[in-house]
Amino acid sequence: MIDLHRAFYLEMDEAVQMIISVVAISVALGIVFATPEGVMAYPMEFAVLMAPLMVTIGSGFVLHEMAHKLVAIYYGAKAKFKMWTQGIVFMLIMSVIGFLFAAPGAVYIHARRITARQNGMISLAGPALNLILVFFFLGLDMVAPVDQYYTLLLKWEAFAGLGISYGIFSVWKFGAAINLLLALFNTIPAFPLDGSKIYRWKRSAWLLFTGVTLFIGMGVVGPTIIINWAILLLIVMIFSKLAFG
Repeated sequence: MIDLHRAFYLEMDEAVQMIISVVAISVALGIVFATPEGVMAYPMEFAVLMAPLMVTIGSGFVLHEMAHKLVAIYYGAKAKFKMWTQGIVFMLIMSVIGFLFAAPGAVYIHARRITARQNGMISLAGPALNLILVFFFLGLDMVAPVDQYYTLLLKWEAFAGLGISYGIFSVWKFGAAINLLLALFNTIPAFPLDGSKIYRWKRSAWLLFTGVTLFIGMGVVGPTIIINWAILLLIVMIFSKLAFG
């Protein structure tokens, strides 16, 4: 029987690090979309943009990590979120050149013994939660759509797949798309991403989840998601090989 109090309990340093990570990933994504020039030209708009970004990608990141923690504790392990200072710095630097490498921190798991299946299930919990959020945000968009206008997003003339079109920012559509992308990014079977542990546990489970997520992605973002994911897969696999061997 899982102790829900222990599963959802956050120590003070853990909560602070998670808040910093949420702010950092929101700022990084905002810079990617606004561009450094847009941030400098419209600083107040950029500050306002932080609110919907923290609600959408922030919630996706936090709940992704909490899902890992919940399942790890279910299997009898100790789990705690820890911020990666180097990862945050690298993420912010990459955002300036227009690329988001979302790695501000992760849940660290300590146990006497974790089987390959348990490790795979713990890893699968995060992207699976993001996939649930995709449908949650799509549902919100159906019943209570929220559209905001940002001059700094005008450069995205027709990016409706991500909820951005001619400066109009559809918050819930964006929430669905960004959580879809978070799920897909984490399915990449390269260390230290979740996909590497899922793939090591059961290739058929990795293939099924990735295939389903890509299929949903075609409906949410568009068919180009497959090509973009394949390119990202290649880039991350090369980076992982160089960095971790």
